[in-house]
Amino acid sequence: MPRPITILVEGESDKAAVETLAPRFGVDLETEQITVQVINGAGNFRAAIAESVAQGHRVGGLYDEGEERYVAGALNRQVGEDLTRQGFFACRRDLEEELIRATGVVGVTAILEAKNDLKGFRQFQAQEAHSSEQADEQLRRYVSANGARKREYAARMAEEVPFEDVPEPMTGLINWIWSVG
Repeated sequence: MPRPITILVEGESDKAAVETLAPRFGVDLETEQITVQVINGAGNFRAAIAESVAQGHRVGGLYDEGEERYVAGALNRQVGEDLTRQGFFACRRDLEEELIRATGVVGVTAILEAKNDLKGFRQFQAQEAHSSEQADEQLRRYVSANGARKREYAARMAEEVPFEDVPEPMTGLINWIWSVG
């Protein structure tokens, strides 16, 4: 019987996106003994990796590119080394940015409209602090401004992103799961 897998993610929105996207790739997390674990920040990668390995789990995950030093250090690697062979995949700035880019401004706006949240976003866009930003950055800031909203929209974008446009870190993670499973 294969060893369980623990997927480490920094926050709840990352967990929601992974748990939503995995079935789209045919991965049944429960059947495959895969747990998606929130570690509440990149500084906790070392302890979370050590704990999962001590429990006999294979470990992979997602992290924000700016936090690579924590993951590399936890894996006894240097910043800049390819961490994908160890099952860790970097999101450029964060997963929300990856999902917004993949889903597109029009697609994310449609998700907001379906959730009756477009008016709130339009008001956010009109604020002086955000009015000069590009629409994708406005969406990222709006979606990320509230923890519950961030989780909900991460899941919705993972559900709606065209299959062929799923962000590379997420397809890499799913492919890694298949390779070790």
